[in-house]
Amino acid sequence: MKKYNDLYTNEYEKVDKNCPLSEYPFPQFKRDSYVCLNGTWKHKITKNINDLSNINDDILVPFPLESNASGVKKRLNIGEYIIYKKEFTLDEKFIKDFTFLHFLGVDQQYYIILNDHKFDWITPLNLPTKIDVSNHIKTNNILYVIVKDDLDFRLPLGKQSKKPKGIFYTPFSGIYYPVFIESVNEGYIEKVDFTTTMESVSLNIASASQEFNISIYDNNECIINEVITYNNPTFKIPNPKCWEPNNPHLYDIKISTRTDEITSYFGLREIKMKDGLIYLNNKKIFLNGVLDQGYYPEGIITPVTYDSLKFDILTMKELGFNTLRKHIKVELPYFYYLCDKHGMLVFQDMVNNGKYNFFIDTALPTIGLQKKNDKIIHTNKEERMNFINCGEQLIKYLNNMPSIIAYTIFNEGWGQFDSNNVYYHFKALYPNLLFDSTSGWYRVADTDMDSYHWYFKNLDKLQKVDHPVFLSEFGALCYKVKDHAYGSDEVFGYTYFPTIPDTEQAFVDLYEQKIIPYKDKLIGTIYTQLSDVEEEDNGLLTYDRKVLKFNKETIQRVLKKLND
Repeated sequence: MKKYNDLYTNEYEKVDKNCPLSEYPFPQFKRDSYVCLNGTWKHKITKNINDLSNINDDILVPFPLESNASGVKKRLNIGEYIIYKKEFTLDEKFIKDFTFLHFLGVDQQYYIILNDHKFDWITPLNLPTKIDVSNHIKTNNILYVIVKDDLDFRLPLGKQSKKPKGIFYTPFSGIYYPVFIESVNEGYIEKVDFTTTMESVSLNIASASQEFNISIYDNNECIINEVITYNNPTFKIPNPKCWEPNNPHLYDIKISTRTDEITSYFGLREIKMKDGLIYLNNKKIFLNGVLDQGYYPEGIITPVTYDSLKFDILTMKELGFNTLRKHIKVELPYFYYLCDKHGMLVFQDMVNNGKYNFFIDTALPTIGLQKKNDKIIHTNKEERMNFINCGEQLIKYLNNMPSIIAYTIFNEGWGQFDSNNVYYHFKALYPNLLFDSTSGWYRVADTDMDSYHWYFKNLDKLQKVDHPVFLSEFGALCYKVKDHAYGSDEVFGYTYFPTIPDTEQAFVDLYEQKIIPYKDKLIGTIYTQLSDVEEEDNGLLTYDRKVLKFNKETIQRVLKKLND
């Protein structure tokens, strides 16, 4: 592995080595039945998938194999497997009718052996998975997790690479998000979907139960308490308060059956496009955003504490941003909860798959060749099916989050195929959601917004735009802060500056001369980016989150003009 500086955020000192990220992982679907399995596991790397002997080396779960936080920091080669082993004990009273083992993130494919029973292979597609282990769970348990990760481009893989450089980053393998167990009685609540307007909330409750007690709270005051005998009620909220970035009002809800109880929350809000503009709760809103890749020096794709997520969100909100474009990554559910709670809009990218070609996907469009027939490329049926399945599951996973404002389908041509029909596929399933079909280039007619990535002098084109556009990437002003950079020599950025004052002045000029004068031609902007990521030194924050490169008041002053 290429030698890099060992960078750490301040949060790394706070890691609970016994059980990191131990908080209940689904704040929007919370029940008392919960055992966290994070902590020290045993593991080994092997080419023999059937050899379960001599698994003796420690690894800290849920951090990926390649990360400092895991305590291992090794690369997984093609043809190798990670075999994890965890012995754990459950209280007899914990085990009820159904027991589920949850993995919030495993890359790329895995199966488990629990108490000598082998389960089927699972392909998570970067999303949480739940395994019914009811028939095999005991008080004393031995769990093996066997993971294969060859960085198969047919599966959604994001920006990890076998040869990380520039805009591609260190690969992450194995278990990379929390693992936990819950046990429930018959008649439990499997899932609840919320659909809101500015005045009401409709529920769709998945459960075998025939009766539900529903209580809705506004600031701890119970405003609705009803017992219903059907699973799809609608409630009109008295004196409704809408969710929006400046007032992220959330209602708490408790749903009970005879055998189960969950707590959740929702926000009243409506999102729509009208005349090419975005309206939140019937008010035009400008997306003043920043690109958020969600990478950390010690955990790669995994934050070491939930406060790491909170720091990023609140820092960007304090600076004056109201939107995070979550870039080609599915976050922990706690991230979306924090955005809901603190009023940060999320423009969520779907996770790409397919081979990346620098000449076709970057070089040609950068010099202006931005048209191609995407019906005849990336024709592998399995690859296409995996992308569609991942997108559908992603939207279901995030369906209830009031902070989610839109989805990016394809980014910069990478893995792009038949985008008009893909747009219609998702739009038919989710007509109330907004979709950016092709972010950056190789744009198509069928999309909810015209989306551009303009760096360098391309921003001058804004003068000639005759309809509202979404500037979904721009900026990337680059400065490398000594002792806070990932690599000692490598520098990657679109425009590099020799000093912080030079970089800060370029930031001011960029907004005041290129963006703010043409705000009426825009529905939103996404500045690149929140933090440095590995060799990319174009963040507002350094990779270790210890240095804000520009004066905070300067950023606030500039963004206030844009927000006004």
